[in-house]
Amino acid sequence: MSPDHADQTGELGLLAATAIGVGTMIAAGVFVLSGLAVANVGAVAVVAFVLAALVGSITALAYAEFATVYPENGGAYTYVYHALEGEWTYLVGWAMSLGYPASAAFYMVSFSRWTERFLYGIFGVPAWLPGWTLGLAVFVGIVALNVLGTKETGVFQIIVTVLKVALIVVFLYGGLQAWQTDVVVASFADHATAFGETLSTAALVFITFFGFEAIATNAGEIRDPERTVPRAIFLSIGIVVALYVLVVLSVVLAVNDAAFVEFLVANTNLEAAANVRAFLAANGDLVMGQAAWYFLGRIGFYVVVAGALFSMVSATNATVMAGSRVEQAMARRDQLPSDLADRHHRFGTPYRAVLLTGAFGAAFFLAFGVLFAQSSPLPANAPLVGALGVEALAHFADFMLLAGLVGVNVAVVYSRRKRPDVERRFRVPLVPWLPAIGALSTLALLVNVRVESLALGVLAVVIGIVLQQLGVTKGETE
Repeated sequence: MSPDHADQTGELGLLAATAIGVGTMIAAGVFVLSGLAVANVGAVAVVAFVLAALVGSITALAYAEFATVYPENGGAYTYVYHALEGEWTYLVGWAMSLGYPASAAFYMVSFSRWTERFLYGIFGVPAWLPGWTLGLAVFVGIVALNVLGTKETGVFQIIVTVLKVALIVVFLYGGLQAWQTDVVVASFADHATAFGETLSTAALVFITFFGFEAIATNAGEIRDPERTVPRAIFLSIGIVVALYVLVVLSVVLAVNDAAFVEFLVANTNLEAAANVRAFLAANGDLVMGQAAWYFLGRIGFYVVVAGALFSMVSATNATVMAGSRVEQAMARRDQLPSDLADRHHRFGTPYRAVLLTGAFGAAFFLAFGVLFAQSSPLPANAPLVGALGVEALAHFADFMLLAGLVGVNVAVVYSRRKRPDVERRFRVPLVPWLPAIGALSTLALLVNVRVESLALGVLAVVIGIVLQQLGVTKGETE
């Protein structure tokens, strides 16, 4: 067995692999971003979600091909390393090793906000205890779970994913009973020509479709990865797109229902029905919960809150697992300190890489979600206070991960030329044209991230280059 495969456990089957994908995709996006997307482009939010899924699916084809050739941990980094080698592989790995913990931090910041807004009153939690403390504690627990073992993590992923899909189905049961075709058509017509806003919204929600990357990144933990990984990727994308479209349509039906608007006036800080669009833009992370309350009553409201929290925990678990495997793969190739490749003598997990991923995630959580957010405990006149927040964090994660996805599309073309005779049990069609479309469409979304997130992303890449040149990130070569 080669060194690249020697430490792979192969404990996860198709169900667990698909659960990793679905668990990562159905997360803060469907609960936090659906309302914001509808506020931006109405029913055309369906197009934005589908567009983001299509862009992701093109890259997923490259992942599926690479997974049949290199069934090992590391995802985008591993594939680019085998196809391109050189300094570009380090940059892709560095971007991914920051993008995953940034995604995990986004999910946990969203978890903290929902917990504080919806559960504090129910359980009588004192107002002086900020919600982020609970979110950070849960994040530490998830990191500890990933240290304990892959098999336990996979079982946990299946249980949480099944529960939250069931809870979303309950929401859809209530929301789609109010179906009115004319409402959906009118909302679509009102925003049909908003091409720029639709593309911007697609960039905003793209983070929700990174689950397919998490599957490929954990290929070394999956049984029969050549066959299982491609199936899990496309199964998870199909399931998630169907659920997202139905959720978005339910929210469209709600916000165009005069009775629901009056419900918002009576139960929220919405002062008048005429202000509903501004309310949606400012409180998009609340709209799905409020719609559940309206459609299903208070019990439905609690069900959706529970589903949201389960989703955020599940996605955090999957991204921590994936991020640690990228760092482990880099360490095996002396592009990070070699100790990060070590597996725990008892649990068999790359525990040092897991802990590093957790440290990065905690740092992003505190910086974006606490210290420099709108509700920062720091003095209001302190530098950078209010400049960041949950949306900036999502865009930062998008930037780092999208950069890696561009590299994968380029790598599949070079791989075909470099190793034309290698057996590929799945092949991307229309090479090089389809990968070129994938790379360009991914770049189109990348340039639509927020300016401050773009600047922070570039700064993070520069820091990675400096650390590499100083030899800080290099391992010891035997």
